[in-house]
Amino acid sequence: MDRLKLRINANPNFTTIVTEHGNIKTYLYKYKITESPMCSCDEGEQSVDHILYECKLLEHERDRLKAAVIWSENWPVSKDKLSIKFYKNFKEFVNSILLDKVQCANMTR
Repeated sequence: MDRLKLRINANPNFTTIVTEHGNIKTYLYKYKITESPMCSCDEGEQSVDHILYECKLLEHERDRLKAAVIWSENWPVSKDKLSIKFYKNFKEFVNSILLDKVQCANMTR
């Protein structure tokens, strides 16, 4: 599928995950908006890779994404492949993780 022909109905969470700019703790910490880059799971810094591949708080959501991917690919797959080949499943994952709620949990610590 040609990227230029792909119609993306992007919401702020999707744009944040794809660009790695926005409401993610490592990004906010870089610009001194938050006091710590640590994720609410306390297992690492909240980066896009952590959200996609590691965060234990998102295991359920990630399992659904992985189930769709492993029909034709080995997990983990690249972010590029997620956003192109598995766009629908990737978008569902991103929409289900509610970055704003994760941020609120982090800011109350």
